[in-house]
Amino acid sequence: MLTSSDALHLSAAIGSVAVIIASLERLATPRLLADGALASWPVSATSIPLLTTKSFQRSVGRLLVYPRVLGLVVVCLVCGILLALHPSSAVNSAAAAGIAVTYILLNMRSRFGGDGADQMTVIVFASLALAFGVGQARADEIVLWFLAAQACLAYFTAGVAKLAGPTWRSGAALPEVLATQSYGHPWAGRVLARHRGVAVAMCWSIIVLECGFPLVLLGIRPLTYALLIGAALLHLGTAFLMRLTTFFWAFVATYPAIIFCATVRGW
Repeated sequence: MLTSSDALHLSAAIGSVAVIIASLERLATPRLLADGALASWPVSATSIPLLTTKSFQRSVGRLLVYPRVLGLVVVCLVCGILLALHPSSAVNSAAAAGIAVTYILLNMRSRFGGDGADQMTVIVFASLALAFGVGQARADEIVLWFLAAQACLAYFTAGVAKLAGPTWRSGAALPEVLATQSYGHPWAGRVLARHRGVAVAMCWSIIVLECGFPLVLLGIRPLTYALLIGAALLHLGTAFLMRLTTFFWAFVATYPAIIFCATVRGW
């Protein structure tokens, strides 16, 4: 049987993969964080009034200057590796908190290109830091329910947003997205553009899956696992076609919480 402690550690291990991948990607292209690059700190610092204040620049801002910011990335990478190794609860709590804080700072430094995987990573590890720090079964269950509810909310709102979009309802969204340079896949985009019926079916499949995702918490095991598998396959598809690799790991990190709440603990 999956215990609350097991579910938390599984979430930490899965989520740490997203952290490790993202950290290695940043370290592989450090110049993107340089002052004259796309994620330039002198430009990003003007995007939020708080970041331009002298007190911020003299304190937290010092950590965000290139190349010093690469130290934050290394800290994040080390914390991810520690969580993957499952050390003591105290180390787990510190590592999870370290990931949450560094992600917040890195997202604050460069708001360009952020996505739902970054936001979910902060939510997951901030919650895990609390659970590991308290170290009580009741706190574990509260955190797991929170993560399960957060995942359902994320999928549901994404589905409703797509349902409200005429390009998704018409089936034009996927061919158009896959035709872009940033998130595109030329071959897949051309195939869907030629086979409009397939594109419509895929768009509506995603809408139905995301809108219906909260049904995972009904406690009907076949339905729960079918929705989780469907969502995981969706993320695998986006990882392959759109190169959004961290989405898979960041969102799948909430699945142990969903399984615990829906099939172990129940309502």
